[in-house]
Amino acid sequence: MPKIIVDDEKCTGCGTCVDVCPSGVFELNDATGKTSRVNEDECIECLACADQCPEGAIEVQGD
Repeated sequence: MPKIIVDDEKCTGCGTCVDVCPSGVFELNDATGKTSRVNEDECIECLACADQCPEGAIEVQGD
């Protein structure tokens, strides 16, 4: 299973990762306004989230 690292200091809560992830791994946290990883087990390592994040806040580390 890949490990998804979101840098909370860089994340602006824009929701790009939510929109581009084909597996529904992410959602926005209402309390913080930032990205939360909710279904990390579903990650297919397509790297769309990391590639599309305008702030460079996401890193996906493979097995």
